[in-house]
Order: sequence, then C-alpha cells, then structure tokens
Amino acid sequence: MRAGVSRVSELREVVWLGEDWGRHPTTAQFLARHLLDSFRIIWINSLGWRTPRLDREDLTRIVTKLRQAARGPQAPAPNLVVYTPLLVPWYRSGTVRALNAVLVERAIRRLTRRFGFTNYSLVTTIPAAEGVFRRMRDVHRVYYCADEHATFPGLRPDLVRHLERNLLQAVDLVVTTSRGLLEAKSTQHQNVTYLPHGVDFDHFSKAADPALAIPEDLRALPRPIIGFHGLIREVLDFGIIDTIARLRPNWSIVLVGNRTFDAGASPQRPNIHYLGARSHAALPGFVRAFDVCLIPYRLIPTTIYMNPVKLREYLAAGKPVVSTPLPEVLPYREVVQIAATGEEFVSKIEASLREDESLRQRRIDLMRNESWAARAAELADLLKPLSPSRY
Repeated sequence: MRAGVSRVSELREVVWLGEDWGRHPTTAQFLARHLLDSFRIIWINSLGWRTPRLDREDLTRIVTKLRQAARGPQAPAPNLVVYTPLLVPWYRSGTVRALNAVLVERAIRRLTRRFGFTNYSLVTTIPAAEGVFRRMRDVHRVYYCADEHATFPGLRPDLVRHLERNLLQAVDLVVTTSRGLLEAKSTQHQNVTYLPHGVDFDHFSKAADPALAIPEDLRALPRPIIGFHGLIREVLDFGIIDTIARLRPNWSIVLVGNRTFDAGASPQRPNIHYLGARSHAALPGFVRAFDVCLIPYRLIPTTIYMNPVKLREYLAAGKPVVSTPLPEVLPYREVVQIAATGEEFVSKIEASLREDESLRQRRIDLMRNESWAARAAELADLLKPLSPSRY
C-alpha cells in the first residue's frame, strides 16, 4: 500500500466497513475515492448481513467473495487497501454475529498493524457492524447512515432496529444523508450531522454538451424521450410509469438499469423501453438523450428517508426533472417539477418540454458546489485529525 505514496506520514487514516468495493457506484465509495488524496483507507468489504438465497446471483456472489478472501488484502488504487473477510453468513444468530465481530476486529487489528495505521477513524455504512464497533472502543467511531435500513425488503426489521440501536450506543458520530434521517437519528444519539449526497459534476455535466454522442440504441426512438436511470425495483411507482406511457403513446419511456423487480409486474407497452444496466461511464450519454428525466418513486418509508443521487446527476446535466414529492427533492422545487399521479406527471412533463432554456444553466450552476469532492472535504472535517506527532 505504501508504494506510490510519498507523504505517508502526512496522510490521515480511515478504516471503512462498507459494501463490496467496485461492485456498484455507491455514495460511500464516491466519498472514499475523493478522500484518497489526503487519507489512507482500508476498506472492509460487505459483511453480508442478508441471508443468502440459493439462486444464481447469490451463489455467484458467494464464490466471488470466497476468491476475494483467499487473495487477502488488495491495493486497487494508491492509498487504498481492500480486504474481504471470511464470515459466517447467518446474521440472524446472535452467536454467529458475535463470532463474526471477533473475526472482523482481529482482521482490522492485523491490517492496521501491517499498514501502519495508528490514529484512524472507524466508519461503517451498515448496522451489521455493531459488534465490531462495540469491541473497538479505542478508536474514533462513525456511522455513515445513508438509508433507513429497517425498511429494506429481505431484512428483518426487528433485527435491523436492534443492531442499529447497539451501533448508535457505540459510535461517537452519526453522519446522515437526508433530513429525515437526521431527525430520526437525533432522537437516539446526541452527535448527529447532515451531509447530503454530492454529484460527479464533471462527469454528468458532459450531458449538457451537444457534441456528446447519444447511445446508438436511443437514436431511432421517437421524441420526446422521457428517461430514468437507476435500479428498476419495488420503490418505483410503476402505475405512474404505465399511465405516462398509456396517455402519451407517441412518447418514448426509457428506463436504464438492472431490473430487481419481477419483470412480469413491470408495465409492458410498446413505448416503454427497458435497456438494462449500463456502466457509470456511459450514463451521461443516456442522460444527454433524455428530454425530461423522471424520479417516480413511491412515497413509502424507504423513500421518505432517501436522498436520490440521480436528482443531482440530472440537474448537473441541466435536464428538466419531474419527481414525486420526496422530502429531499422539495428544496429544489424551483428547478424541478413535482407531481403525485400519472396524470400530473404527464402535465408536468409537457410543461418541462416547453420550459425556458435559462433553467438548464441555472440547474448546472446549482450543482457546481455540490460535487463529491466538496462533500468529501466536509466529511474529512468530521473524521479524526492527524495526531500532533505526525505533522
């Protein structure tokens, strides 16, 4: 890990327990990547707190994680070490959770000794790390809370709430990404702060460039193109999407992303196009092709606490946006259209197609100071500083 680092003594340190590094472009990883200029980071891959299913996807992931664990710590970037712990995947058992906490703590102690970490912050994105955090009382402990995990399908709400209560008792600081989470966690911890998501501004502002190529599979679609990118899952209001497509059959409705929702339950119409997952690098080309962007989330507990990253990505591209009234979207209502029903979405989309061109530049300008680099700088101020002996 020290290879390629010229000022190790001047770099700060973080051990971060998060999702699998590089598997999906997550908010925690966006922040971590922007910290690497001034921090050394040991990233501990997902603790896997959902009980595995005996399907192809989960079995493939298990094999992948076993291979990663066998390879030991890897250094995919300067100042970054990624480690996959080998754990027992049965978090419903208190005995298993206790065993896994011991294994992860020992792994962290070994890794920090090996790479010379002496003054680090310990950060987690999930309550499943509570056992590790309760054991490691000698470090600065931070809970980066980007979701209300108890609302997630596939997890036991009572267990999640139990694990999070334990975690909140163990941490020194809670960093929340939405006002709803700030309010909820402030009733359970005395040191809670709000750090909203950022945006890869340079990447998504490319979509405002007329010279950017539109992906080939969109070029022949009838205009206007009404688009969405992200996971196609149960939080989407498929009734709204279906109503838009039904009322305006001459519009092209494009959804870019993996479908985790039962395909048979998704609306099927000739003008609805599911294009599947595309790389993060390719997304500006798709957003470039969208005449209006959608955030059609249902108002349910999961989304009430959500801060949709795609909102800032759309705005950085200067695109018109029509969204359901999510709490984190409402502060942007001067540049975003808000609608609650399919019929309202149609009306707001039509208004967006006629909007004043000056709004596009206004959206871009709003996002200039909301980059991930700016958010990472804010997070850095919250993490443990260098000890005086290392200046």
